Amino acid sequence: MKIKEVNRLTLIWGGLSGEGLSYLRNKANKNNFVVLVPENRPYLLGLNYNIPLLEKEKIALVYCTDNMLGFLFYKRKIEETILFCKEMAEREVLGICGSLYVALLSKLHDVPVKVFLQGTVDFSGKDKDASALQGKKMVLDEDSEWVEKGSDEMVSWEVLR
Repeated sequence: MKIKEVNRLTLIWGGLSGEGLSYLRNKANKNNFVVLVPENRPYLLGLNYNIPLLEKEKIALVYCTDNMLGFLFYKRKIEETILFCKEMAEREVLGICGSLYVALLSKLHDVPVKVFLQGTVDFSGKDKDASALQGKKMVLDEDSEWVEKGSDEMVSWEVLR
């Protein structure tokens, strides 16, 4: 698929939930609805968790690498962001790593954000940080102290509005 052919994407970040799938199912009935699924490193939730759920529901999707999101926001290809978080509080939400990045990109580009609690996601996979991909080490052991671990992030509601 070519960038110029893609428009009006709904970006999802984090682990899909039943409530979120229901929301996407309702939107999928509209013409040209496509879900943008980033890989969600280091856990690869997009590839290993979200894509199979969307395919089972026959919801149109396009995959992208995490670092492609800034470009797609810049090109105004994303019309909505859906953030799936671990916890919601009065002043903030707790999301997986990258949640703040996606929230700030959305705010910067005036893209509305909808928040749902995430589904039951198994985070016990092989990858815990960017030093590995599908369990294969990508850095030397002596360099691993320089790799940032994938950790949860707090995102204030102020950023999400």
